[in-house]
Amino acid sequence: MAEQREEADTLFSPGQRSRVLQLMRAYTDAHLEHTRHLARSLGVHVNDAVAVSEILWAEVVGDPLTPVGLSDRIGHTSGATTTLLNRLETAGLVVRSREDSDRRIVRLRLTPEARSRTETFLAPTGEQLNQVLDGYDNDALRQLEGLLTDIVAVTAARNEHLRAASGRSARPSEAER
Repeated sequence: MAEQREEADTLFSPGQRSRVLQLMRAYTDAHLEHTRHLARSLGVHVNDAVAVSEILWAEVVGDPLTPVGLSDRIGHTSGATTTLLNRLETAGLVVRSREDSDRRIVRLRLTPEARSRTETFLAPTGEQLNQVLDGYDNDALRQLEGLLTDIVAVTAARNEHLRAASGRSARPSEAER
């Protein structure tokens, strides 16, 4: 059962709920700045670094992205994603591979050098985040996971509703980027 809340604790008034959401916004800002540092480290545009991060994350969890999957993750059109992937291939950061039994499926992987450089860059932050998470027991982490899962679901559902209401696809138009 939930503890008694601070009086008038809503998203738009001072209180714990607004502080939690403000911290989520602060994390988003800090993560974006970290991505800009990764971009400089790799010598690429920030959008390219976002793609590199998404490709690495998908590899780490064992489900390498396809170009369409990457397009969905980063909110680019298929044409813009193709241009981005061409840049990353030319820079020696990404390879497209046909490794599924269905040879029509193209998977995206970082080159060994790009993976090493990216993991080396991300390692100190990852180690520090693991130290922070080690300070919480499994029950607290499950609660946090549940909260974040619910917040993501609400936000994603609202975005889907807004896309449907506007008659737009899931991907932003060129003018919106």
